[in-house]
Amino acid sequence: MSTRIESGISTQLNPNTTNLSSAGQNQQIQSVGQQVQQVLFGKPKPVILDPAKFPQVAEQLKLLRKYKKKIANMADDDEHDYELALTQSAIAMIDAQGTIYMGVEFLMANKENPEIILGALAHEIGHQPKRWKEYQQQHLLTKEEMQLICRHEETRADLFAGSALAELGLSCEPMIQFLKDIEEGPHPEYFPAQTRGEVIREAHQSRNYRAKNRRKIFPNFDRMTSVKGHLGEF
Repeated sequence: MSTRIESGISTQLNPNTTNLSSAGQNQQIQSVGQQVQQVLFGKPKPVILDPAKFPQVAEQLKLLRKYKKKIANMADDDEHDYELALTQSAIAMIDAQGTIYMGVEFLMANKENPEIILGALAHEIGHQPKRWKEYQQQHLLTKEEMQLICRHEETRADLFAGSALAELGLSCEPMIQFLKDIEEGPHPEYFPAQTRGEVIREAHQSRNYRAKNRRKIFPNFDRMTSVKGHLGEF
């Protein structure tokens, strides 16, 4: 099984990752947003599989489709900003166009762990890759600057994943343990799994507290607007 969530919750170096030391040399006329998109979301796309040929992950894909709209709305995005694709090689990754690739082996291995599957989905949506087009400043990023941006971006996605899991009424602990299990060593684009786990847990606790108060004080409003009960669909 792959141990990479590309542009997602990876804790190891991806062999297909753009070389940061040379990326800037090829992007001298690109905006900051374009440079970041290429490094974070411009990795080679995995081979897409036909879901009909993998009935063993039908329930997991159904789960992902069910919650994609809810989680996208939480990010103030439209569900059509994101598409789901089944792939062989990745755990989970998102490209610059918003296609989220979910690995068939990852889904099979976690069929009893919806918290991990939905945590990965939330993390990828939390990247909101299309927003980087807004950064039009012309500035050639150094390797160190790009690594700093990558760490910030991954932390941002982790925070969103923790918040989303809280809104869905799911524990964040399985996702945190998953990060620790796949960690293979230091990575310049990611904080250690221990640190990331603390970030996810803090975001989860904060959102959970707010969600509980909202449900208690405004139960009718919450049933219509919360992620878990989005417009009464849950």
